[in-house]
Amino acid sequence: MTTTTTGTRVRGGIGESIKRPDGIPKVTGNFAYASDLTAEGMLWGATLRSPFAHARLVRLDIAPALAIPGVQAVLTQEDVPGRKTFGQIVQDQPVFVDGEARFWGEPVAVVAADDPETARIAVAAIDIEWEELEPLVDMETALEQGELFRHAPVHRGDPDVKGEVVVEGYYEVGMQDQAPLGTEAGLAIPDGEGGVDLWVTSQWTHEDHSQIHRSLDLTADQVRQHPTGIGGAFGAREDMSLHIHVCLLALRTGRPVKMVYNREESFPGHVHRHPARMWYRHEATADGMLVKVEAKLILDGGAYMATTPAVVANAAYFTVGPYKVDSVHADGYGVRTNNPPAGAMRGFGVVQVCFAHETQMDRLADALGNGPARAAETQCAHDR
Repeated sequence: MTTTTTGTRVRGGIGESIKRPDGIPKVTGNFAYASDLTAEGMLWGATLRSPFAHARLVRLDIAPALAIPGVQAVLTQEDVPGRKTFGQIVQDQPVFVDGEARFWGEPVAVVAADDPETARIAVAAIDIEWEELEPLVDMETALEQGELFRHAPVHRGDPDVKGEVVVEGYYEVGMQDQAPLGTEAGLAIPDGEGGVDLWVTSQWTHEDHSQIHRSLDLTADQVRQHPTGIGGAFGAREDMSLHIHVCLLALRTGRPVKMVYNREESFPGHVHRHPARMWYRHEATADGMLVKVEAKLILDGGAYMATTPAVVANAAYFTVGPYKVDSVHADGYGVRTNNPPAGAMRGFGVVQVCFAHETQMDRLADALGNGPARAAETQCAHDR
C-alpha cells in the first residue's frame, strides 16, 4: 500500500510543540486520502443497490455476473459468515438486503473485479426481481403506527401555569446531506492468515471495529482498522458504509480490494441529518418573561436506528435553547420509516429545534411589541 504522512517536532518558545502530522503533506498535496490508496494486485469493488424504498426480493441470480471475465467474486447476505447485521446502538441493519429492501439504495450485493468498469458491468448483469411494497415515508404516520425508535420526554414545572401572551407554531426541516468533498472509500488487504487490514474513511474507528469483526466472524485482533484521510465527514462517518463489504471481498478473493463511492452512490451510502416536524407553544407574561414552553418533536430516523436515540435525546434536551423557563413539557420522538437512514450531522438534533425555538422567540417578541417587525419599522422611519 502506498501512502504519505509526516510529522515534524519543533523546538523554541515556551516548551515544545508538535505540528499536525498531516499538515505539511496536505499543504504540499502529498497527503493520501482513503480514495488515493493502492496496493499491488488490487481488485475493485462495486455495489448493487435497491431501486425501491420498500420491496421484497423475489429472485437474485449472481451467475451472469460471475461469468464475466475479470470478475473475481460476487457476495450477498448469504455470504456473511458472522453477525449479519450491524449498528452502533442496536444492530438492526443488514449487511446486505435480507429478503426485504427497506430504503432506496440499500446494498443488495457487492462485486470484486479486475478494474472499476468490469465491476460496474458485473453489478448491472446481476439478475434480480423485486415485488414493490408500499413504503412508509411520512414521519407522523409512522408515529401513529408505533414505528418508534425512542420517546424522549422532558417534563418539569407546573403544567397548568398560563401566560398572558401565547404563540404557537408548526415547523418542518428536511433531510440534509453532509456532502463532503471526499466520498466513502476503503482499501482492505488480507494478511494471508485469515485476517484483514482495513484503511477506510471513518470518524469512529474503535466503534467500527467492534461491528466489523463480528460480521466477519473473526476475533478482534484478526481485523486491524487503520485511520486514514477522510476528506470530510461532519458526522456522517460515525456510522459505517462499505467497511464490512470491502473486507468480505478481500477475504473471499485473497487479494487487496478497493471501493470508492461516486457522488450519486454516496448519497444513499451514508446517514443524513434527521428531517423533523415540530409543534411549539410559548407562553409569556405581558412584560416578556417566559412562563411555559410546550413542544412535540418528531424526527425521522429512516429505515434503521443508527444514532437516532441520541439525536432525539439532544433535540428534547435543547427544546427551549438558551432561554430560562420554569415550566417545560416536551416530547421527542424518533420514528422508523422507509426513508434513507439518518444519523449524526453537526448539531446532532440541536439544529432542528434551534430553528423552531428561535423562530418562536422572534414571534413572541413581535407579539409583545418589541420583536423583529417593530425593529424593522423603526429602522425604516429612521432612514426616512
